[in-house]
Amino acid sequence: MKKVGPLSTDLVVACKVYEFQRKGEKVEFGKLVEGLEGLVGKSTIINNLNTLSDWGIIKTEFGETEAGRAGRLYSISGEAEMMIKETYEKYWDRVMRETR
Repeated sequence: MKKVGPLSTDLVVACKVYEFQRKGEKVEFGKLVEGLEGLVGKSTIINNLNTLSDWGIIKTEFGETEAGRAGRLYSISGEAEMMIKETYEKYWDRVMRETR
């Protein structure tokens, strides 16, 4: 399992989705790639999104992106929100310090 600091890349992607979501921003693939540049590669993000979806941690909906086009939008599912919130609060600053 690949790791970034103390977290697996799956949890890094989930935490980034959570970060955008709590700011009220729409989360689309391109935004995740930009937000995780230098931490997690594009193909790893795709694999992580599939894994997180299979595990029920994120949900995917089709909707209008910030650019006004139709696309996939990602969010943390209700059942997993508390777990990802706690992971984000406990580890996110450490991940950013150790990798930047």
